[in-house]
Amino acid sequence: MAFIRLPHSFAKRRMLYTGGRFLYGVLGFVLVVLVFRWMMGDDRVQVTTATALSGRVTKCDVNRQHYYWYLDDKPVRYDLWSFTAGDSATQRMQDQILARNKDNIYYYNTLAYYIKKGDELQKAANSPLLTLRRGNQLTTWTCAPDTAK
Repeated sequence: MAFIRLPHSFAKRRMLYTGGRFLYGVLGFVLVVLVFRWMMGDDRVQVTTATALSGRVTKCDVNRQHYYWYLDDKPVRYDLWSFTAGDSATQRMQDQILARNKDNIYYYNTLAYYIKKGDELQKAANSPLLTLRRGNQLTTWTCAPDTAK
């Protein structure tokens, strides 16, 4: 059996070419996975009556004027649009905000619009009430009936 002997430089070029193609293939795959991860985003939780929630608001993600909030730097987005003012003090505060922004009452009448970074949220499971603490101020919000299941 006769072996074909190739020049040393040809073999070296062939190994570099094959290794480079493999490396580009792996990097391309990783890039595609990262792009899909970026497009799909983090896990999203629709907060309803059944959801338990506790933590400090650390980050906000806005997509087409729809706010998603992150608690305690965890990779979970919380959708809090189903909450409206739950007591008279919170309702008075919301009425003042609505008086300044009459163009879209639904948009400004929700908890998701009111939250700011640093706020602390508390909600027990199977309870429609959510408590928001901002410094010394305490506000109560209730889950809208159409999203409570």
